[in-house]
Amino acid sequence: MSHTARTLLAIALVGLLGWTLALPNAVQAGQAKAEVRWFQWKTTEVGEKLMNEVKAAFEKDNPDVTLTLVDNPFLGFHDKVINLYQAQKLADVVMAQVDWPVEFAELGILEPLDAFIAKEPKPFMDNIFPTFHKKWRGKQYYLPIETGPVALFYNTEIFKKAGIAGPPKTWDEYVQIAKKVTNPGQKIFATTGTMSAEPPTNLTYDLYPLIYQAGGDVIDETTNKAVFNSPAGVKAVQWYVDLMNVHKVSVPGILSNGEKEKRANFAAGNIAMMFEGSFGIPIQRQMNPGLQFDVAPMPRETTTGTVVRGAVNCMTTQAHNKEAAWKFMRWLHGPVGIEMWAKGSGSFPSRKDVAEQAWFKEKKLFQVFVQQLLLPNAKSPNLGMPNAVQLNKALTVEIQNVLQGKKGAKQALDDAAAEWNKVLEQYQK
Repeated sequence: MSHTARTLLAIALVGLLGWTLALPNAVQAGQAKAEVRWFQWKTTEVGEKLMNEVKAAFEKDNPDVTLTLVDNPFLGFHDKVINLYQAQKLADVVMAQVDWPVEFAELGILEPLDAFIAKEPKPFMDNIFPTFHKKWRGKQYYLPIETGPVALFYNTEIFKKAGIAGPPKTWDEYVQIAKKVTNPGQKIFATTGTMSAEPPTNLTYDLYPLIYQAGGDVIDETTNKAVFNSPAGVKAVQWYVDLMNVHKVSVPGILSNGEKEKRANFAAGNIAMMFEGSFGIPIQRQMNPGLQFDVAPMPRETTTGTVVRGAVNCMTTQAHNKEAAWKFMRWLHGPVGIEMWAKGSGSFPSRKDVAEQAWFKEKKLFQVFVQQLLLPNAKSPNLGMPNAVQLNKALTVEIQNVLQGKKGAKQALDDAAAEWNKVLEQYQK
């Protein structure tokens, strides 16, 4: 190449470099645009319209990031996360039930969020309900997108026909009302007992709240040992079993009934009461728009108590761009994202500053859940429980043994606690 040709080439390269540097928002910005893949099950539940609105709103506020929605039905979602992680194909952000974060963290799937949270203004975390501040081994692995404290749903038409003025406030009142409304000949029952082992989340509705109400606890977070086999736990189990076997106020099929059957039965209008989370409101309205029901705090015994369920999001250790993944999580779990999600999905917002907004305060039924969250013993034990799926299944099997008369309540709870502690002793906080 001649000297003149080399000179012209050099000039051209310098010019090209200068043109590129002069256009940071065009070519360079396009090259640097990050992608965040969100693995979730909500597209099939809330619909593509809301999910696409969330995507568009996020990308408008964050033009340097593309949000890719990766949907998978809830059934099998837990195992799919683990399989994708093992194949090194997991998305950047994954949705999880409250039962899964500790297990996923122990498997190395989740990225701790503490360093990212530390850079945010104090109100960012202060406005997330305290239940969702629970850490594992001193680290925060998730942020809630919706919360679901369990409360008492009751069919107002059944109550009215039976001449019952209002919902039960105590265990004794619950039994009295349950016996009064149950009429097997007309296929009217007080409740749907749900003690199916699959999914093993059923007892978090049916049993855990009762243990808290009796003055007990599920797990001692200081010693990391099971404590549900206390006198309070035995009392709770026996009361539940008596409802099913002595008072016979439940729909048959207790050992096979789960959340799906419970919600379908209530929506059909032949069930008087059910323990359900706030997400049950939009579910019931969708299943039966004409259903007449109301919501009240859970009945109490020695004290109050409920389980707080919900959905959370977690950053994965396989995230390609963790800063971009945090941009998405910060936006979605901030006041703008949570307000949009709560309005679009009809769910209970996971932030106090959103729950305190006028539009939400106008939703009468949801205010009961706010009240329930503020009562003593509103807990989410699974957020601090390793192998929650395995442990809940083990306890469910033992409660099934009591329901079938194979064991007494004390023996079954002792056996379940022993199995739990074999698992828990492997995890030292």
